[in-house]
Amino acid sequence: MSTEALTCKNNAGNTAFCFAAISGVEALAKVMMDTKLDLAMARGRGNLLPIYMATLLGHRGMVSYLYGETNGQLTDGDRIALLVALINSDMYDVAWKMIRAHPGLARARDEHQLTALHALAQKSCMPSNAVDQSLPGFWNKNLNPFSFFKLARMKKLMHKQALDLIQHLWEQVILLDDATISRQIGEPWPLIFTAAERGNLDFLTILIRLYPDLIFKVDQNTYSIFHIAILNRHEDIFRIIYQIGSIKNLITTYKDKEGNNMLHLAAKLLESPSRLNVIPGAALQLQRELLWFEEVKKVVQPRHIEEKNTLGKTPGALFIEQHKEMMKEGEQWMRDTADSCMLVATLIATVVFAAAFTVPGGTLQDKGTPVFLKEIAFKIFAISDAISLVTSASSLLTFLSIRTSRYAERDFLWTLPNRLIIGLTALFISIGAMMVAFMATFFLVFSDRLQKYSIPIAAVASLPVLFFIWQHFRLFADMIHSTYTSRSLFKPNKSPLFSKKAKVA
Repeated sequence: MSTEALTCKNNAGNTAFCFAAISGVEALAKVMMDTKLDLAMARGRGNLLPIYMATLLGHRGMVSYLYGETNGQLTDGDRIALLVALINSDMYDVAWKMIRAHPGLARARDEHQLTALHALAQKSCMPSNAVDQSLPGFWNKNLNPFSFFKLARMKKLMHKQALDLIQHLWEQVILLDDATISRQIGEPWPLIFTAAERGNLDFLTILIRLYPDLIFKVDQNTYSIFHIAILNRHEDIFRIIYQIGSIKNLITTYKDKEGNNMLHLAAKLLESPSRLNVIPGAALQLQRELLWFEEVKKVVQPRHIEEKNTLGKTPGALFIEQHKEMMKEGEQWMRDTADSCMLVATLIATVVFAAAFTVPGGTLQDKGTPVFLKEIAFKIFAISDAISLVTSASSLLTFLSIRTSRYAERDFLWTLPNRLIIGLTALFISIGAMMVAFMATFFLVFSDRLQKYSIPIAAVASLPVLFFIWQHFRLFADMIHSTYTSRSLFKPNKSPLFSKKAKVA
């Protein structure tokens, strides 16, 4: 291309170099830069620099190259805008270079009055749980081990860079006086409450370690970070309250304009679909909501449990009112699941009960003993048939108890899920024992005539049973996790929050 063509802009205001930056092809950009034209500083559409465009699209290699070409020519406004964009795109290595070269960026604001800390606060997670789409073959499901470990190392490095960046930025901010610090983190919106809403635990932990007074900050609704964590069901942030000792007795007394205390907030229905749908099924969602309510009840003072808000509602009454529809859906889900499993358990019990009296090969006429009594396969049949009968009957009775339950709200916390787990466990055992009994019978009857077909036929006959187990195993695993594992979600962290030397304002 000619020099004139390289500097020419299209109707949108973009040069050819802008498209090279957008495409992320470093080789093409380097060839263009060999023309000695200052193409990297030629602004495109919206007065944006090529490096800014590449950052928005996540082209890590292109951004690293263009930063070396443009660093000395950027204005202060360009630098803070680029820094915020780099943070939003998880490019912390280039962001670190900018901060080291220009320490004043720690307190600078972009055109929207946002600082680098505001950008970090808005992230819902640190890069340990993020993905680096720039790694080759990431979207290939058949990743080779080398690529997998490369991705893991990259994510670990990005996580460390993000934490170090937060630490450095915050250390620069807390050198200011208290009034300036409040403005820095409170305008145009308070970043600690946004971080609490997004569940950004790493961000809050670093800030609180160096500036513990943030624990007492409240928003316009008199909500602390713990109140917001309860409203958005972020157990990682809520667990911090166990590490602040007697201070939590003061925080739990905060009330909003409607007179709601911390337990009232736990009683409110979670409004965010993305957080609510993490748990499948209305019954399990209600179980998690009850678990949150019971956990917050342990933290608040006893008088708050029956305290009424301005509408005259206690936390317990508010919970029932807010979760009325969820309780109906959970009850219907439990009944439907119990009904379908009862049908299967009944069929299995009927079949294996009949099989116990119509033994394979028949019986001897003079004594009435089974013909294959001394065969090992017959003994396997008898034992597995008995196991299947007992477990299917137990499963049937368990599902019947679910069907006839009173379905009070507290039953969804432990009683109903535990019964469903027991019923499904017994049903899976009965199905497995029935499969063993069937195959043992098949070998007894047809081993002489269809010996070479016995194993394939037995395997094919067991496919419907395996298909049923496969369909319901996910439900079983979800119930186990929600009922037993989730109870450890609120255990305090082993490492203390203030393990590092903190600055007390």
